[in-house]
Amino acid sequence: MTSPAPELRRRDGTPPRVLVVDDEQMLTDLLAMALRMEGWDVRTAASGFDALAVARDYGPDALVLDIMMPGLDGMGVLQRLR
Repeated sequence: MTSPAPELRRRDGTPPRVLVVDDEQMLTDLLAMALRMEGWDVRTAASGFDALAVARDYGPDALVLDIMMPGLDGMGVLQRLR
């Protein structure tokens, strides 16, 4: 019998924050739902520029970025956030 995986938490005890960014709403919703079911605090963005604004206010611990988006793609978001 295996024991369940330990629950991930931030240092302050809150769930990890993740920002999911994709221009395809169905994919964003599906991934966000799966992460929420695992106990993560999830925010979403539909474009690279929206992602920058959300990341600034939200302060995510992790990002899930679509690489190919119109306008500012995932690599561009990553470069600007660094």
